[in-house]
Amino acid sequence: MRFRSLKNIWPKEKLEQFLFLFILCGLPAIYYVLMEIILPELSDYWSPGYVFQLLLGLFLFSNVMSNYVMCILVDPSIDPKLMKNQLVRGQHSEDWHECDKCGILAPPRSRHCRKCGVCVLMRDHHCFFTGCCIGHENYRYFFYFLIYFFLSCMISLTSSSIFIYVLHGGRYQLFMLTHPAPNSAYFNSLIIRIIYFKLPDIYELVFTLVFVLLWIGVCVATYVAYDQWSRGYFCYDFELQNIPFDRKLRRNFKTFLGRRMKWTWISGFVPSQLDHDGFDLDPDNERVADWCSETTIKDG
Repeated sequence: MRFRSLKNIWPKEKLEQFLFLFILCGLPAIYYVLMEIILPELSDYWSPGYVFQLLLGLFLFSNVMSNYVMCILVDPSIDPKLMKNQLVRGQHSEDWHECDKCGILAPPRSRHCRKCGVCVLMRDHHCFFTGCCIGHENYRYFFYFLIYFFLSCMISLTSSSIFIYVLHGGRYQLFMLTHPAPNSAYFNSLIIRIIYFKLPDIYELVFTLVFVLLWIGVCVATYVAYDQWSRGYFCYDFELQNIPFDRKLRRNFKTFLGRRMKWTWISGFVPSQLDHDGFDLDPDNERVADWCSETTIKDG
């Protein structure tokens, strides 16, 4: 595993810079609002429900941030040393192609990224949220970031809906009006605020913004996950008969989760070495060899 140099981490596009700063600064702010303001009203302090939600929130937030950071730091471009070794051995040289931009002989399933300016090994796409390409080395972190980000938005959206619409009757207000309303009804309060030109207080704006961002997060994560699945990254077509589907799916996940795939869900900082260097990956041949070896052992 190689890490990108610090000078290459900062995105070049304006939109990517905005999303980069929002995730690193905005998500911790949203997490603070959810944990410090919403959670205490959902459950009593240090009750079993409060402790469970506190630990769940901490687990989800830590995984979102750790996988995001690792996705940015890990270099998905082609390692010149590994490429040299592959060329010397001459494996699958007929599948390699020359990159006009980099001036190198690139391995199969690698593509040049115009924004990053490098050839990325097993390039999947250029991610606007990370400002870098997603490829062989960092797809694991992108995968978990997407999953945990979706779960975090869904759970937070549910909690925020209960907080706003159940506990606070449809709106959240902390400050007292200078001119008291005849009663506490929302309509009368709204009329008084219009008469005295009272704008929404800062808390109402904050919770409106958080609520909208959570909805956007759910929609974006759902779309990206559907796009990844529909393009077959998790599940390649496999035409041979009598080969269990779960083995195929497990092999696909192990391709980018690594040898310690059972533990990678804990944190983005859990190391898990990949089974291959990404140069000569032939998923069908690997699955057939695995299945044949297992069948031979069982029959023997």
